[in-house]
Amino acid sequence: MKKLVLSALMLGSVLAAAPAFAQANGSVDVTGTVSARCSAVTPISGSITLGELAKADGTIDAAFSGNTGGLSRNFTIKCNGSNPKVSVEAKPLVNAAATNSPNGYTNTVHYTATVVAMGAKGGTASVADQSISSGATSGQVGDRLAAVANNIALTIGTGVTSESTAILDAGTYAGKVEITVAPTA
Repeated sequence: MKKLVLSALMLGSVLAAAPAFAQANGSVDVTGTVSARCSAVTPISGSITLGELAKADGTIDAAFSGNTGGLSRNFTIKCNGSNPKVSVEAKPLVNAAATNSPNGYTNTVHYTATVVAMGAKGGTASVADQSISSGATSGQVGDRLAAVANNIALTIGTGVTSESTAILDAGTYAGKVEITVAPTA
């Protein structure tokens, strides 16, 4: 029995001499990123029907008063950047069937496409492009894009021809407006 008590005492002293388990601690950093982006909630698409382009004398109706459905269209765009860039490029209306317009006539109608972006602080930014010039016109919103429906508006206006007295060739005219809203990082 003495051996057993002695063994138990030795075991107790060994356990008492062993260091206690210490607490381990540290920290883990957690990070993530959000890429600057813009997305169309409502697609930038559709059509604007200008109707009769000519006045009674055959020259351009600069106001496009024969339009049906209005000269404007609205789109909803979401951007998470602080100053999105808006680009608009108006491409002329061309009567592709009228390939040989004689002097005094034209198969091309030019116009201005204006895009207005609503800013988050209540202001607006306007970017206008004339189809008579090639390439897009761009501008910054100068604010975050407003987080509301229909925060981008396109309006078509100011019809012109290269020669103000040119008579429009009869036929169908087609053009388009390309709009890009891009984040700035």
